[in-house]
Amino acid sequence: MNPTVLQSVTSPRRTWRELGAGAKLAVYTRLSMHSAIIGTGVVAIVLPLLNLNPDVSLSGWQQLLIIGLAVVLMAVTVVITEYRPEFNTRARPQTQRLLLGAALVSFAVWGTGLLMYLLGSGSLALTGIFLVFVAVTVAPLGVLPWLRWRWPVTLVLTTVTAVLLWSELMWWPMFWGTFLLCMATLSAWTVGVAKQLDRARLTESALQVSEERLRFSQELHDTLGQRLAAMSVKAELARALAKRGDDRLDGELAELQELARTSVTEMHEVVDGYRAVNLSTEVEGARQLLNSAGVHLEVDGDPTELSAPMRELSAWLVREGTTNVVRHSSATRVRLAFASGDTKSVCMSNDGVTRGIERLSGLAGIRRRAEPLGAELVAERDGSLFHVTLTLKE
Repeated sequence: MNPTVLQSVTSPRRTWRELGAGAKLAVYTRLSMHSAIIGTGVVAIVLPLLNLNPDVSLSGWQQLLIIGLAVVLMAVTVVITEYRPEFNTRARPQTQRLLLGAALVSFAVWGTGLLMYLLGSGSLALTGIFLVFVAVTVAPLGVLPWLRWRWPVTLVLTTVTAVLLWSELMWWPMFWGTFLLCMATLSAWTVGVAKQLDRARLTESALQVSEERLRFSQELHDTLGQRLAAMSVKAELARALAKRGDDRLDGELAELQELARTSVTEMHEVVDGYRAVNLSTEVEGARQLLNSAGVHLEVDGDPTELSAPMRELSAWLVREGTTNVVRHSSATRVRLAFASGDTKSVCMSNDGVTRGIERLSGLAGIRRRAEPLGAELVAERDGSLFHVTLTLKE
């Protein structure tokens, strides 16, 4: 069995916490649609059994016909809704053939009901009314919303029903069928908007990281590009002088060596400038980046009370932790806590973790920086929460 499916069955609460906002809304809406379909189907089943009309009673086969068709339509529409891409955040099997079959069955039930009402009398006409009720109740929820011509079909279906059954039902089929279709369509649209917002948040976060990498690469290119081009020209000239035995060769080689040294120095300056970190700047940058990704940052404690080496390590932790939150989680809240008492520590926690701890990657580099200073870095997961704690040993 798929581990994800097994976890969702054995630990539903944990599975729910690990879902993103868009996925939660999709699950909630899908279950709500199931409830609406089952609820209306149950009403269609119970009404024939209650026999509210004392003058006309339905026979056993008429009740079984109504109940059987209602159950079939209800089950099929629940399956269709379960697999609709509008209510899912991952790929599910296609149900186009099932949808087409459900549409044909719904139309057949509706048409049969109208014919039984128009051509029959007594219990037969009453059976027809119940069949029409089943069709105009279940189809707008689980069948019509996914058809291309849903609005014209619904208008024709409900109008014809209201006109032909006016003496029995009057105008309510027009209102009822349109209302159910609007509810299903609006639900699908709402989930679609939520999923688009989730994708936009992830895209924006990735762009933020890519923009920083592009800035660094551009600065490195602008700094070293000209020097490397000059070195290439000097090397070609030196080769030409060497072939001719020209006395200027030594001077050209000296200039080439100086260019190489200057390039190395400038490269170090660029890298050191990129690597220079300030804790207050990193916290503010983390707040802006997380806010743009729809994540709330809560800061507790005063970072200025930490020692200078601890502040630098903490700045690295904030930078790396923020990048990990954006790239590897679906977090909604991040808490950054500074403790400057007897035990000096920095703890960064976030929710929205759906995978186990794999390679620490960037955090491993911070751990190596921390060891010479007598500090310890611990990363641990608790359900959907992820904690990274940097503690200065006494």
